[in-house]
Amino acid sequence: MPNDRNHQLTYLGTFLFCLGVFLPLASIPVVGDISYYRVDNMGAIIVVLLAASAPVLIVMKKAALTFVSAIAVWVVLLWPALKNMGGGSDDSGGMLGDLMGKATDPLADFAGDLFMNINEFSWGGFVFLLGLLVLTAGCVMTTIKARK
Repeated sequence: MPNDRNHQLTYLGTFLFCLGVFLPLASIPVVGDISYYRVDNMGAIIVVLLAASAPVLIVMKKAALTFVSAIAVWVVLLWPALKNMGGGSDDSGGMLGDLMGKATDPLADFAGDLFMNINEFSWGGFVFLLGLLVLTAGCVMTTIKARK
């Protein structure tokens, strides 16, 4: 049903999240305004594609799979923290670790600490987080309703 509130919530969350990826998250004195796209180009493209897959799944009548989209977005965003949870491993994280790996610089450090320093966000960061939360809630509710 196209006018379902859960679907509309998913569409809104996808729009806000995809917009927030390119908006300024924070202002660093030496570097200036930074966005998630500027910090991690590959990760930003991946999360935009994964987030955009949720409305595509709804249109394709596969609404029960939208939760997978939300989980995948969270995994990609939290990958730097998840990769380092294991401690002092010599493993680089495999193929995804090679794709997402960066040389140590201030922007890469900021990307790793993105969710730990929420008080450093500017207005674009709040759009980013609001979109992420609305997208996640919409995907969860859409999946629950589709499985009934």
